[in-house]
Amino acid sequence: MSASGPSLKRFSALLISGALASKMLGFGREVLMAHVLGASLVADGFRAAMAAVLIPLAFLQNESVPAIMIPMHREALQRPDAARSLGALTIVIAVVSSLVTAIILLLGELWVNAVVGGFSAEGRELTLHFVRMMAFGMPASAVLNVLAAGEIALGRTRLTNVRASLLNVAVIGGIGLLVLTGDAYMLACAFTVAFNGLAAWGLFTLWRDGALSVSGLTAGMVIEKGFEFFRRLRVLLALPLAEQGNVWIERFTASRLTTGAVASLDYARSLTESALLLISQPLGMAVLSQHAPRDPRAQTEALLRPLLALTLPASAFLLVFSIDIVRLIYFRGAFGDEALLLTSHALKGIACGVWAATLGWILIRLLNGAGRNGVAAVIIVSAYLANMGFNLLMPLFDPSPAAGMQLLGVGEAIRSLVLLSGVVFVLGDARKLLLVIGLALLPTALMVVLGLMIQTSVPGLLPRLFAGGLAYLLCLAFAIGILLPAVVGTALRHVRRTFKMKGELS
Repeated sequence: MSASGPSLKRFSALLISGALASKMLGFGREVLMAHVLGASLVADGFRAAMAAVLIPLAFLQNESVPAIMIPMHREALQRPDAARSLGALTIVIAVVSSLVTAIILLLGELWVNAVVGGFSAEGRELTLHFVRMMAFGMPASAVLNVLAAGEIALGRTRLTNVRASLLNVAVIGGIGLLVLTGDAYMLACAFTVAFNGLAAWGLFTLWRDGALSVSGLTAGMVIEKGFEFFRRLRVLLALPLAEQGNVWIERFTASRLTTGAVASLDYARSLTESALLLISQPLGMAVLSQHAPRDPRAQTEALLRPLLALTLPASAFLLVFSIDIVRLIYFRGAFGDEALLLTSHALKGIACGVWAATLGWILIRLLNGAGRNGVAAVIIVSAYLANMGFNLLMPLFDPSPAAGMQLLGVGEAIRSLVLLSGVVFVLGDARKLLLVIGLALLPTALMVVLGLMIQTSVPGLLPRLFAGGLAYLLCLAFAIGILLPAVVGTALRHVRRTFKMKGELS
């Protein structure tokens, strides 16, 4: 099945359904981890170890890599050796990622000190303990990226949908083992076992379906495929360097604020990732699976209007009700007052840019699909550089832990705004698109006003959030009315026809 033409909606729905299942499991994982670990040294160490093993392999797992792998396999499908092509690329990525993993293991202590030098000696030792186990899952993680991209080119979503969900289940299982045994090392073991198990299943199923083959492959063919991949990737190599450089600086800065800052930042981010996971990633992949649009400006505006109506008021809701949301979701067990303060302040900063990140990543895929990877890379790198620059300047102000967390969140929001601004400018007709954003700010401002009124007048956590939810629905309806008048007009005409027909029948 090809993911083209009229199948775009169905393909997007499949990806979104998988993302929804993953997000629900990921949400459960974060709540469970907050309950069991809170903003503790173990939580910080585990998350720091994830960054430490992912940063060196970012050039093989970055979000931009599918922009290379999917078109490569889509082109290979026009030839009779498509299965061997995918097999060759899988071998290339497996070999390169294994070499990088070996370097991580050899230089583990130096690398951990560089990533989270602000941790105490105990924290760095714990992080290193995690890294030495989790590194063994990284080749499998890189291979999964190849296999998932190959499936998307075939119009399938199986691996993409299963991957994140199964990994979340594995980490939840690791938390359960931690509770039973008291050994935090179980988290790292579960992480590694999940990656390797899923990679083995993916290899077997694609081989069984005839989509992957190593039969007849020679060293020359593998080397040729590797050269092709890295030749295409060179335009985008700045992206993983910028992204993981940003993660590095962010982790290092957070590690110097206070114990629990690294974990609290991730707890906050898990609440805002919903828009990216459920909307921008699936829609972006679906857009990328299509041929370049004839009229990018028209497609840009068609995507922009409904997404702005949905996401800008939602960002305002997160900003105003950040403390209430964190209290409702996380405030129990080991997650105490300090974690509440750190996480809610991080959420306030991040919320300012959720809408821009959601839109920006979808529109970036339009550039990728049109073959404008170089321009897309410049925009993304610029966004990460803005975030890094802000985070590097932040310690000069010597903020308190809570203020520092909010500033880290604001840095992420700045990155999102630079991303969206850049891609809107490149796609053309920026004035018209900025006007649409300006219209969307009206219901957003209304959400802020109503939210502040509710905060001061409605007692009780649940009643306050319920009233805030109703206010958001009102603002959403307002946004749809001014941004999608044609849709509203069609709906009203349909309602009038329905009532007219009922009147005639009666």
